[in-house]
Amino acid sequence: MRKDVAIILDPGHGGMKNGKYVTAPAKMYVHDDEEKTTVYEGVFNREIVERIQKSLKGRGITVYTTVNGPDDLSLKSRVEFANGKAKQFKHCVFISVHGNAGKGTGFEVFTSKGETYSDTIADYYIEAMKEEFPGEVARVDLTDGDKDKEANFYVLKNTICPAILTENFFMDNLEDAKLMNSFEGKRKIANAHIKMIEKVLNELDFDKKPEPKKKPALEKKKTTTKGKKAGGTTSVKK
Repeated sequence: MRKDVAIILDPGHGGMKNGKYVTAPAKMYVHDDEEKTTVYEGVFNREIVERIQKSLKGRGITVYTTVNGPDDLSLKSRVEFANGKAKQFKHCVFISVHGNAGKGTGFEVFTSKGETYSDTIADYYIEAMKEEFPGEVARVDLTDGDKDKEANFYVLKNTICPAILTENFFMDNLEDAKLMNSFEGKRKIANAHIKMIEKVLNELDFDKKPEPKKKPALEKKKTTTKGKKAGGTTSVKK
């Protein structure tokens, strides 16, 4: 396992301070079930990052977090921190950890647009999450030949090192919310990130130019004897 890579963990949004959620009422969701199941995304993000960081430090891996404590940090400050470390170390990987919203279910990962090492790292994440959660939905976009979704998120397009943003289940979906709040759910999510990082350190060749993405072959449209389409596809947008 290589030792010349620094891992930068970014727990999105704020945590609890003096008994209050610092980013309320945004970035949280209260369900209308008997238990009033509530997910505070920033708290969830911090718990996952804390588990990852503790495991990596125990293995002698260089790891930093963009923010310590409950206060939120601006996107610009997060990027400046990451870029500072990227200039200090030969190789860095930036991982921003989030919970999702939008009434969907499952997990997904974002990278910036274009072909970078981030695409490979994102694939490692999807495969690790599928190992930990074989019955859950992996929300992927295969249109450009890999499983990640591409977006112009500030922390992705402005970091100078490989960067991904993980979305670990939907806090406004009751089943997902209960999983996110459970000890076992958080353990598995953190473990998937650790598996991903292990593959980065063991398999990713930072000195080799990323290979061009292989776009899937387009299927010919099937028609009935009447000339109408026999079927179609649906896509789910976040």
